[in-house]
Amino acid sequence: MKNKNLKKFIRKIISIFYPIVFPITNFFGRFFLKCTNYLYGFMMLMDWTKIPGTEWMDHDQDTLYQYYTNGSFFHFERGIIPRMIASKLLFDEEEFKTLKIKKKINVLDLCSGDSYISQKFFFDCSKNIVSVDLDSKALKRGQDRIKRFKFLEKNHHFIEADIEKDQISDLLKKNNLDFKFDVILFNMAIEHFNEDELGFLFESLIKVMSEKSFIFSATIIEDENDAHYLPEHHEMFFENKDQLENIFKKYFKFTLSQESLVNDRWNIYCAASNHKIDF
Repeated sequence: MKNKNLKKFIRKIISIFYPIVFPITNFFGRFFLKCTNYLYGFMMLMDWTKIPGTEWMDHDQDTLYQYYTNGSFFHFERGIIPRMIASKLLFDEEEFKTLKIKKKINVLDLCSGDSYISQKFFFDCSKNIVSVDLDSKALKRGQDRIKRFKFLEKNHHFIEADIEKDQISDLLKKNNLDFKFDVILFNMAIEHFNEDELGFLFESLIKVMSEKSFIFSATIIEDENDAHYLPEHHEMFFENKDQLENIFKKYFKFTLSQESLVNDRWNIYCAASNHKIDF
């Protein structure tokens, strides 16, 4: 009864001061948002104009600069789509009924860059997250983000490695990690490999995947003769989503593909599993 009366009293106080306090708070909120927007835009400019150029994107810059400047949200799709698939394939009926998610999923963030997708979209259901990337600076961005946000999964391991040469299972052993993965994220990276390299990589991944698991990949439709996104690093150029899906069909029984046109990009996505998958 006391708590109820206290809450009622607090609401009355807030209601009295609302006409004065809210406009002032709103002003400072918008002002600092503009400052944050400008600073992240400047950091993005520095990241992408330095020599040598950056090969990965800091998605905090995507969110806090591009999203608020031009509405660019294609990076969110790379997290929302695999999260929906995970909810359908890996979550129990009890979790839906009780609205309580169990932290039980092991996530491999392959060619992770700054690890934004695995951190922001799987923090509440992941037991372990492993980020693997060739660039130590990219991995450090993900490590620094964990320090800044308390809600992120702290059981997150960062491995600097060349997956064209090293088996994933060997990398896990070297880092004293002994578990298999339920979700593998392979965002904006498949275009950096040729078919022989992908063959080695997929065989490596299959060995570390749980019985009920899936891999998710995102890339873009791009003209090899008029490429805009780091063409010097691209080994493959995709003309349609079927071309991407056919790569996964060589290794998995079930595939699911989708395309999206957002902010001047023709994005394509594919998920693959030996279990039937759906959104």
